[in-house]
Amino acid sequence: MNNAFTYEEASLLIRLLIAHMITDFLLQTGKGVAAKKRQLLKAGAFWMHGFYTAVFAALLMWKQLNLPALALIVISHLIIDYSKLLLGKKISNANKLDKDLWLFIIDQLLHIIILIIAWLLIIGGFEKMSAFLNELPFNYRVLLIILGYLTAVGPVTYLIKFLTIRWADEIIFENNSLKDAGKWIGILERIIVITLVLVQQYTAIGFLVTAKSILRLIDKPESAIEIQQPNGFSSRKHTEYVLIGTFLSFGAAVLIALIVKWLM
Repeated sequence: MNNAFTYEEASLLIRLLIAHMITDFLLQTGKGVAAKKRQLLKAGAFWMHGFYTAVFAALLMWKQLNLPALALIVISHLIIDYSKLLLGKKISNANKLDKDLWLFIIDQLLHIIILIIAWLLIIGGFEKMSAFLNELPFNYRVLLIILGYLTAVGPVTYLIKFLTIRWADEIIFENNSLKDAGKWIGILERIIVITLVLVQQYTAIGFLVTAKSILRLIDKPESAIEIQQPNGFSSRKHTEYVLIGTFLSFGAAVLIALIVKWLM
């Protein structure tokens, strides 16, 4: 983590996170989650989940078992889960997917924050964490990497759009793709490419380019049997358009990553 924390101290946090992953994901069944939503505190699955949380957190603390920290983890876990269930009922009229996504994100963030607090309580590391947080925002390398990723996500997305818009009108066919799918595919591939360059895994980029090119080149409308269709669709133009976007995206990502590595 940071020179302020020893490997033994950092491993305790990792063990607590492992315990959380086991209890919150591997040991929760769809049937149990549904029962908690219906019955709230009356559901046996709710209290069984709290029991599992206590058991696995205690087991993975090993010799560093701390009862106040364990109580904090278990009680807060139950309170957070109960609050999530109540909020889920109160905002049931909202879009279900959006509601579930935000409740999930908030729920997990709160659990992780509590685990970090419990961890600091066990190792007496509040001063160390304060020093770590004070140093982090001003760490040159971290800020540079963040800037690189944000550049790939923001400006490059619009730059590629502007550079390819002149050909977009020539690709005439019914759009059956997911909304903004191309945009998000581009953003994700640039994030992956930058990461691979930073860790010097250049070979993997070649496989990624090949896989992306193959998938996109065979992605044509079902009606496009011939090279040129009466409705104006051109297989060749589609292929060229896809290749231009792909190479612009990969090229920008590689360039950003190389600049970041040079500045580091």
